[in-house]
Amino acid sequence: MGKISNWFPPFTGVILAVLAVVITALIGQGQDATDKTAQEIVNHYQDNQAKEFIAAILIGFAAVSALYFGGWLRRLLRDAEGPGGILSAVVLGGAVVFSAGAAVGGSIHWALADLADDLNPVAMQAINGIDWDFFMFFPVGLGTMILATGISAVRHGALPGWLAWASVVLGVLALTPVFFALFFIGPLWLLVMGIYGMRSAASPQPAAT
Repeated sequence: MGKISNWFPPFTGVILAVLAVVITALIGQGQDATDKTAQEIVNHYQDNQAKEFIAAILIGFAAVSALYFGGWLRRLLRDAEGPGGILSAVVLGGAVVFSAGAAVGGSIHWALADLADDLNPVAMQAINGIDWDFFMFFPVGLGTMILATGISAVRHGALPGWLAWASVVLGVLALTPVFFALFFIGPLWLLVMGIYGMRSAASPQPAAT
């Protein structure tokens, strides 16, 4: 399969996609801050503490995976753009924003699970409200990364045409009122990109002339 330095960076996209599915299966969308009483929220985190801890840890792993994946994407796009390319840097910036947001979100979720037995229910309700609405890093970080990837690939040919244009469409959706579609389609994009990168890394490279 080639050197790990060739196939592992794009493989982190596959890891990130799988983690997104597992995390969603564990905690769903979180506890609706507009529908649950303070005591119901406390009861939930007390009854599901182990599951919530696991989800918070996996969110941390997802944040790390996003950084490696963003680094690989930047290299892929920069090779096609040339040294003066800007969009590849924007892609890496989007990955950093997404990773930082995920790390903060994971920390908030850890606090909910860790402090459920100690904090006043009203305080837990307030923290849960932040957790419930803590999503902006998703369209800003991942959406920017996808859109910049698509535009760069369309202009410079780093990706197949269908994948480049699909990235543009998905990235534009992230900037519209239907940005929530990114929560469902984003992991699929990560999976496809990761598999494409791994297949490319496994393909024989033409000899230098």
